[in-house]
Amino acid sequence: MSRPDETEQDEKHIFMRAEDVRAKVLETQDSPAGVTIYRTWIDGHLDLDFLTMVGPLTLVGCHLPEEMTLRHAQIGTIDLSSTNVWGLRAEGLRTRNFEMTHARCGDKFDLDHAQIDGTLQLAGTSVGSFSAYGLKVTGSFMATELYAWPGWRGGCALFLDNVDINGDLVLDDGMITGLAGPAITAISAKVGGVFSAENAIIRGDSDALFLLEADVGALDLRNTVLRGALCTDGARIRSEVKLGGIDAVSSEADATIRMVDTTIGAGLLLTGLVRSRTGQAVTLHRTTVGASLTIREAEIDADSGKAALEISNCDVGSELTIRPDVLRNRGDGLELDLFTTKAGRALGLEAEDLIAADVFTVTLKGLSYPDAPEDTDAWLTMLRDHTFEYEAQPYQQLAAVHRAAGHEHTARRVLIAQQEDLRRRGDPGNKLWHRFLGVTLGYGYRPSRAVIGLLVTFLLALCLVWTTNAYNGLTPAKDRPADSCSPVNRISLAADLAIPLVKLGGTPRCELANGPAGQWATGAGWVVQILGWSFATLSVAGFTGLVRKS
Repeated sequence: MSRPDETEQDEKHIFMRAEDVRAKVLETQDSPAGVTIYRTWIDGHLDLDFLTMVGPLTLVGCHLPEEMTLRHAQIGTIDLSSTNVWGLRAEGLRTRNFEMTHARCGDKFDLDHAQIDGTLQLAGTSVGSFSAYGLKVTGSFMATELYAWPGWRGGCALFLDNVDINGDLVLDDGMITGLAGPAITAISAKVGGVFSAENAIIRGDSDALFLLEADVGALDLRNTVLRGALCTDGARIRSEVKLGGIDAVSSEADATIRMVDTTIGAGLLLTGLVRSRTGQAVTLHRTTVGASLTIREAEIDADSGKAALEISNCDVGSELTIRPDVLRNRGDGLELDLFTTKAGRALGLEAEDLIAADVFTVTLKGLSYPDAPEDTDAWLTMLRDHTFEYEAQPYQQLAAVHRAAGHEHTARRVLIAQQEDLRRRGDPGNKLWHRFLGVTLGYGYRPSRAVIGLLVTFLLALCLVWTTNAYNGLTPAKDRPADSCSPVNRISLAADLAIPLVKLGGTPRCELANGPAGQWATGAGWVVQILGWSFATLSVAGFTGLVRKS
């Protein structure tokens, strides 16, 4: 920036030297009226370091081609609206209000360790980079439509580490770009109200917004464009997190949206686009959500050996709803990971929609929820065909919620499906015996099958006895009269053959003869007896729960 010629001075600005402005400030240090300068070209370095001024400092519509410094100054209020300044250094500044709206700071704007006892306003302002490490603001920090671009210096555009803002921090509609670094860092930041960047564009080389160990009232990123990752590891967000309509894409980060050890006091809503070209799209790990966690109307796209959407070891106080329009992993990992996550109320997981994609894979191991899903068949298909390996707990959880709802039949069906999956992909021990138990007893959950087998065996025994009698293969027992092979006694003989646990007829009245028909019937009777013993034993084991316990 060079000094204007005389014509420009007459038409646009008054010209003053920086030392004259400083002298004017010194003259009015104790005056409540302060200093007011409009539309003035202030030439030179304006040095107001360590000055104390009771009244306001107002430089509106001015041009400062060189740096302005306010280090460790104490000034009543500061208004730099519509002013262009090359650089602003105000470390340790203390003032009641600081307003610099619709202004421009071409280089660095430094408010490290400053204290503002009212509001900090930067609406519509352009800065090269903004550093506010340790800044304290009693009111709100309002920076809507802020433009921040560090230019040739590179690095972080907004450095807000350890700031303490009692009110809101508003970056709505801004455009914030980091070069060779993140766009915004707010590590260990404290914000009493809402941290809002609604409708903003935030770009970083690998990370867009860092909120590590931050403590904020709420987080509002609705309709925000992120080029780089959002990271809230260790953060405490006392109210809700709004990520509705977000457009987030990262190329280098492990996850585009990453929340590890994060505490959210209310709900979390995610809609829009989340894409990672080299990692996971969304990672929530060891995160607590006080109310509902909702992911819907979203396109989640990743290229990772891990899950595209991971919600693991999380505790959700209310509903957990996962209904994305697209859930895709172009890498070797899962599409969805819900390992050891707890839903306090309903679980909204549309299994039928998710398994419509043949490549969909999921892990539900350790997932717990209180209510039974509506489409149990789709859930069983998901557990059987869309998991990498056999997992017992998801079946047990699904059966438990059905049993708690009084759906005993459905619960048994789920447990039978578990045993079938165990035989197919797990290690049931003797697979032949395991299959036999499934056919005969439904793995202990359908003992009536063994009873039916016992009845069928009895019918076979009846057919055997009647056929043997037709070929003179029956004879009265010793010391019995000739009419001892009556129909009733033949039924008793069949029962003795088929049901070995009881003897319905007492002392036999009719038995197999020694002739050809009797001998043939004796051999067939051994088969019937073996079947009878087997089904009788299985019936007892099934009804006493011995098979299920094993």
